[in-house]
Amino acid sequence: MPTRQSTDDKLIALETAADSADAESLLPVLVQGLKDRHYRVVALAAHFAADKLVYESVPMLLAAYPRFIEKPAKRDPNCYAKKAITRALYDLDCCDVEFYLAAIRYQQMEPTWGGSVDSAADLRVSAAMGLVASGYSRALAELAELLTDSEPPVRAGAARAIACGNPREAEQLLRLKIFAGDEEALVIADCFTGLLTVEPEESVQFVSRFLADGDDVIQEAAALALGESRLPAAIDSLKAAWQDVLVPAEFRRVLIRAAALHRSNEAFDWLLALVAEGDANIAAETVEILSIYRHNEKLGERLRQVLDKRVDQDAMTVFEKVWM
Repeated sequence: MPTRQSTDDKLIALETAADSADAESLLPVLVQGLKDRHYRVVALAAHFAADKLVYESVPMLLAAYPRFIEKPAKRDPNCYAKKAITRALYDLDCCDVEFYLAAIRYQQMEPTWGGSVDSAADLRVSAAMGLVASGYSRALAELAELLTDSEPPVRAGAARAIACGNPREAEQLLRLKIFAGDEEALVIADCFTGLLTVEPEESVQFVSRFLADGDDVIQEAAALALGESRLPAAIDSLKAAWQDVLVPAEFRRVLIRAAALHRSNEAFDWLLALVAEGDANIAAETVEILSIYRHNEKLGERLRQVLDKRVDQDAMTVFEKVWM
């Protein structure tokens, strides 16, 4: 009578096969893993199916998912298997619209100390990305509901997914969500980033309006989104915001960080000018923030030349500490 494998043995066997086999020879091992009853084995098989781009595993992934819907907290605690399957289906370009439509609405409440928690948030985000990638014509209409999801990560994930859809519809939804607001700044930050991606020319001016918002967190989100966009007009907005004499010191540091993220020659020229002409605190903070580019020898040399001309030594001290 053959010895029954333990769950740990099955996991080790999957890892060994994934390390040594190509996609074609790995498929039978993944099929066996996806048929397993244990959620950890199925989750690992799903992970390797996506990691090794085993597209032939898509039907087996879809077949494995329903087994963990009944008595989910017992059979699949923390949505371990279902999250891995949904993510794998998205990574493997699965276009099963009906699957994604059901998954974006799936919740799994599990008991926790003092209440319960929804463990399916990441699952809904992966399903949202999959629905948009499927090309479904009503994808963004379906995802509008997720912008009001009870879980902040889902609302933020919905914003990212929407930004991958039809630009005109995406712009409308993201602007509406920004105007509606959210208690979590991350959600609005992802809306800003999404807008600057789907409609860059039309959105720089819109996002720049929030640099003067009364909420410090929203101001910071707008500034960093503009910097990360690397759009030429974005650096102009950051420089314009700097000119306001009433800008607090904390927000000036945010503007410096945003300009550093822009990584353009114009941004570096401006930041070097701040080092040359700013007060001791501004110069030192700029040097410290620019240290993320400490391996950029050309920028480092330009910075040293500017610092050599300053009378005070505070910024040079910071340079020698964080750049050298």
